[in-house]
Amino acid sequence: MEKQVIRQHTSFIKFIYSSVLVPESIQDLVEDIGFFKYRHMCWAMEESVREGEEFGGTFAVDEVAELKKLKTQRELVNYLISDLETNLRTYSNDNLPTIARFKNDDLYFLEQLKEIKEGRLKGSFKPELNRQLEEPITAFSQKGKLKGVELTSETKNALIFFLMEEIFKEYELILIYSFYKTYSQNSTTNSVFTDLAYDSIYHLKRFAQLAKELGVLTLPRPIPLKKYRSEDIIQFLKENIEEERGAEKNCLILAEKIGNDQLRDFLLFISRQEVYHAYLLERALATLKEKK
Repeated sequence: MEKQVIRQHTSFIKFIYSSVLVPESIQDLVEDIGFFKYRHMCWAMEESVREGEEFGGTFAVDEVAELKKLKTQRELVNYLISDLETNLRTYSNDNLPTIARFKNDDLYFLEQLKEIKEGRLKGSFKPELNRQLEEPITAFSQKGKLKGVELTSETKNALIFFLMEEIFKEYELILIYSFYKTYSQNSTTNSVFTDLAYDSIYHLKRFAQLAKELGVLTLPRPIPLKKYRSEDIIQFLKENIEEERGAEKNCLILAEKIGNDQLRDFLLFISRQEVYHAYLLERALATLKEKK
């Protein structure tokens, strides 16, 4: 099952990143698949634990790196189709309900993507979609501009630095929170890690959307997830509470500098979420201390 953790993890990355790259008319579908692939990854993690296997934070790095080589939206849809086809070849014929669920979901999503490849949505040909599929992908172009937003060189550099740091941090937190959730035997910490992972997925998407528009989107790198089995979770929670407080301050500082009302409001919105994240982590910490 560890191989399925890697496989579903790879799919999750491909689809959640692609959900900010594809034309707006199919973003909801690709995002939905990304969330399903996240759940598939978590279920594979849980099956691994039940089978007494360990799993890490690895994924198919070369496959994910292919995203940067894609030129058009049609190539991107083909890339996602290929991913689901690869997944389907890995599913065994045993009666494990989890594998049956993976197969069922991927077969359904595969047919939807194949329809989109032909310029169709819900059975109807859409000339506009067909045209959009020929448009270029500019998420990695380094253009450094946001449509309709004037940024000074200083604020642009500050925003790009912030996004590059936050995109990787949010991806890392998704993996770590999901890892801890898999091993958690405590209902409070399980709930906290679930909530935090979902918020990190949202943050990853929003930051990736901005990075895409600037042409500075970055892809994740594997993290040594297994090391967290031997690390003190109490210490991890304490450190992360401080990190969330630091993230709140970073958002506030950038919001003050940015000079654009829409971006400022977004950063303030995120900063207030970081405050709640620290509260959730404090709840988990208090619960675990009580158990000791």
